[in-house]
Amino acid sequence: MSIGAAVSITSPSAGRIIAAASLRAQERGEQCFVISVVRSTAEERTKEELEVVANNLSLITSRNASPVVQEADDVPRALISAADIFGIRTLFIGSARRRRFGRSVAERLVRLGPPFEIVVVTRDE
Repeated sequence: MSIGAAVSITSPSAGRIIAAASLRAQERGEQCFVISVVRSTAEERTKEELEVVANNLSLITSRNASPVVQEADDVPRALISAADIFGIRTLFIGSARRRRFGRSVAERLVRLGPPFEIVVVTRDE
């Protein structure tokens, strides 16, 4: 079995989730996968976003984790699919942002009843 981290590869705060998941994997002697789901519609990335992506990929490899990029429009279902493929039994995910309308990715993921444990990593306020 393995440990996973669900992050937006373009998020400057992904490091907190990556660190938590990779530490748990190291403690258990398991492999760690960092999953980033990207939308099917291609978007141009800014120079700043590309720098964040490079920093996050560097952090992932420095933590002995493996990056996984999944293309999909339904992020929660893509996370479940990737977790199944890579044998993830524990998935670390960031705490949900407050939303006016609709549910966050974390809330939608929990509602699907995934076959793995979800660990919510809180963000700095």
